[in-house]
Amino acid sequence: MTTAEAGAPAPEVSDSSNRWLYWVVGIVVVILAVIGLVAFNGAKTDQEAKDKAHTLSQKLSSAGLTSPDEEVLVRTFGTDGGAVCDNPANSLGKATLFSLLSNGASFVGQRPVIVDRRVLQGEALILQTYCPEKLDKYQDTIDKLKTADVIRQK
Repeated sequence: MTTAEAGAPAPEVSDSSNRWLYWVVGIVVVILAVIGLVAFNGAKTDQEAKDKAHTLSQKLSSAGLTSPDEEVLVRTFGTDGGAVCDNPANSLGKATLFSLLSNGASFVGQRPVIVDRRVLQGEALILQTYCPEKLDKYQDTIDKLKTADVIRQK
């Protein structure tokens, strides 16, 4: 009689060992994808951000304003001007600007002050460098403010 003998049974692979392997592979893939995205975006915009920061630093210095380190400018403004270019002359931007141009008190004691023109000129230079299309609207806003030479120079 010819009957097939049952061979040795195949070793069973447990579901838990497969699941562990899938988790490890998935985590490695996600980590590599994140590293790749960060490296790609960082290298692409880094030189442009450095160029704009250098330009802004030169403009601030030529206007007689103190310029922060260029690396600080790169981290703060990037390539698009960051928060400064998001809302320079809309309602929220004006409200923020006007609240900063006060005596520093809160609630009932808060009063507007006469500000030095150079303080406003700093933001105008930032807008001129990073988002020149928004400069005119900002310039119209600050032209309506009362300014004077109130900062002592050394």
